[in-house]
Amino acid sequence: MTQRSTQSTDRERRIAAQAETERMRILHRDILGQADAHLGALTEVEAAKEVARFSTALWGAPNMDGYFDRQHLVNLRAHLHEAQHGFVTLASAGVLEIVSIPSLPDQAMGFHIFIVFDPRDDADHGHVIGYAVWSLEKGKAPFGQADKVRMAFDIFPDYRDGRYSKVPFTNHEIYNISRRILYHFKPREFRVDATTQISQSRTGNPLKRTAYYLKRGYYPPDCRAQADACLVRLARGQHLGERTLRNVVRSSKATFWIFPVHRYLKRTRRESQNSATQNHKSNTEESMDKGPHSR
Repeated sequence: MTQRSTQSTDRERRIAAQAETERMRILHRDILGQADAHLGALTEVEAAKEVARFSTALWGAPNMDGYFDRQHLVNLRAHLHEAQHGFVTLASAGVLEIVSIPSLPDQAMGFHIFIVFDPRDDADHGHVIGYAVWSLEKGKAPFGQADKVRMAFDIFPDYRDGRYSKVPFTNHEIYNISRRILYHFKPREFRVDATTQISQSRTGNPLKRTAYYLKRGYYPPDCRAQADACLVRLARGQHLGERTLRNVVRSSKATFWIFPVHRYLKRTRRESQNSATQNHKSNTEESMDKGPHSR
């Protein structure tokens, strides 16, 4: 092996390690570190009103006709009796209401409808700003849990990029809240569809979507090294050019991009165990150094 190839391999290993560290940080900051939104029952009457509001906002957004399957709304209305909702205070002091309704039996699929309020304005009845749709792959997970959670997420154009100044928020803030709720299913892996959510998105810029999911720690399994390099640059606050983003998308044939939660939980547990062992060893050695008459 030449010196150049050795240096290249060492660099790739260093980048991979840095990317892993960043993904573990994302897990603790964006998922485990989020305040849990406690969901409570919502009456069928109220749930029906929220689905009607969601439908109005949905069809008022561009590119939804022919993209959003109308059967989803039919399915939501069939599960209104299972509706839940909860409230989270945003960083801006605005309030986000999350309306959660399954659209298939056993919560195999469902929606989060996002509504923001200005709590200082009694006349503000909320604005529907977008939604997340999830589906569960149960696999061999215990009852009430899922092996994989697949997410799709969209904020309507009128509310993106700080356009709604009355209640400021970021897409990332809303996404984190939704993903934290779905972490209730204890998935080993979060997934996003590589086509509909990224490369051929009809509701957003595909390159922006690529950068967004890379920064959230997702990667295509068949192009992980490229994704690692991008994540490290993004974590440093560096800009990714269009060519770089296109190369990631075009190089991958993967159906899904993934965030393997279980890998970073295992690493966290292992590091915690090592730390506890080291602390115990240090305390034992310190006690021995002091001797029996040190008390």
